[in-house]
Amino acid sequence: HLSELSINSQGGPSLVNMSLSPNLSPDAKQSSPLISPLLNDPSCIRTDDEEEVKRKRFPTEKAYFIAKEAATTERTYLKDLEVITSWFQSAVNKEDCMPETLKNVIFSNFEPLHKFHTGFLKEIEQRLALW
Repeated sequence: HLSELSINSQGGPSLVNMSLSPNLSPDAKQSSPLISPLLNDPSCIRTDDEEEVKRKRFPTEKAYFIAKEAATTERTYLKDLEVITSWFQSAVNKEDCMPETLKNVIFSNFEPLHKFHTGFLKEIEQRLALW
């Protein structure tokens, strides 16, 4: 809009009678915030199929997030169980501070516990994947 600019005495441009408003378009017509090229373009309209894919990819159900948290907790528990049992077993075997019969009783419980939680974690992860 060079016609609306004039040169002031220092040689710089100055605005003459021009109102700056965010709602004015370059041709000085007021544009509506509801009119958007994306809203008027039929190729940008979402279909129900796209919404379904988005919903499946990013579920918003509270139960899904609870199940996801349960899987994360179970994964952490399983790793902690592995670390504790391996450290405990190595310490007990190194120190030889426990009778062999007691070691057998205690260590025999670790394997079924680890096996159960490994299976449980796999089941939770499979169900989350199908969700």
